[in-house]
Amino acid sequence: MTLLSLFLVALSYGATACMLTCMPLLSPILLANSATRQQSLKVLLPISLGRISGYIVLSLIAFAGSSLLKNIIADKTLIGYLLGALTIFLAGRLWFSLKAGSSCCSSTPQQTPQGNFALFFTGLLLSMSLCAPVITMMTLSAATHSIGWAISYGAVFGLGATLLWFLFFSVVLTAILKESLVHLSRYRGFLQHAAPILLAGIGIAIIKGWIYL
Repeated sequence: MTLLSLFLVALSYGATACMLTCMPLLSPILLANSATRQQSLKVLLPISLGRISGYIVLSLIAFAGSSLLKNIIADKTLIGYLLGALTIFLAGRLWFSLKAGSSCCSSTPQQTPQGNFALFFTGLLLSMSLCAPVITMMTLSAATHSIGWAISYGAVFGLGATLLWFLFFSVVLTAILKESLVHLSRYRGFLQHAAPILLAGIGIAIIKGWIYL
């Protein structure tokens, strides 16, 4: 019953606050990848796995009672620096891969790989926001006497927080962005090249503390 309750809490969290806060970060990445379903899945799967892994890590930290790691995670400035720097790194990869794809030496259009590790680590950092639902999961993990239950709490919370989030970005937002590119086909190249610049701006805003994810 506890696992079901935790899953429902995570489901509501992933469908509301988490979904909205991730939109400025993920929209430019999906847009730069032409907003196709296949490319969106390639982006969202490693991020989703990173988020689930992050929640399991938080659960294990709560179970182990590591005060040092808890202090690091609670330091929003440090997490902001890490996530902002990684966002700028992803923006750079997007920009240069788009340039390579549009080069006269390239006979076929290339997609814009961001690197699975970078995307996974992005998801990991996105899970480090200690909001009320996450703290509830960590409290349950800290109270249990079994590491197996702690891992279960983190995994169930991660699945709940990621499920509707994943469906929204892979189906709804991808369809909206794809439809927008169809109607704005004349500006397709401009929009795809503007996406990394927007992403870099978001990275700078995260570092400056203007945006919290």
